[in-house]
Amino acid sequence: MDTLRTLADHSIRRLLGCIALGIGLVMVALANRPVLALQSGALLTAAVWLGLWGAALQVPRQDLRRSALWRQLSVMAGEGAQRLRGPRGRHQLAAILAERLLWHANRAALAAAALGSLCLALSGYRLLLQD
Repeated sequence: MDTLRTLADHSIRRLLGCIALGIGLVMVALANRPVLALQSGALLTAAVWLGLWGAALQVPRQDLRRSALWRQLSVMAGEGAQRLRGPRGRHQLAAILAERLLWHANRAALAAAALGSLCLALSGYRLLLQD
């Protein structure tokens, strides 16, 4: 089970790494307007949260044999990988993938909240400086 969680984490984090790079580049491009950069980072991270949450809801209806997790699992040789080939194994794999997607979605929500809080704090600080 820990191996499946690790493989699921690797496939999810590979995707999230590319997305985080894109969000970071958008924020760097807006660096001359820090409030706008933080707002855009918070909104894009919230969109990632929604996407992960929606993906977790879609996992039971998907054919996991076409997923990156299944490809990683098929590369693994051994009796543990063979047991997951049946319907019960696919259900177990879907449950683990949905659990890990929701775990990562919670972390994305925390990151979006942190960026939004920084944006509010910076906006409030700028208002104090104007007076």
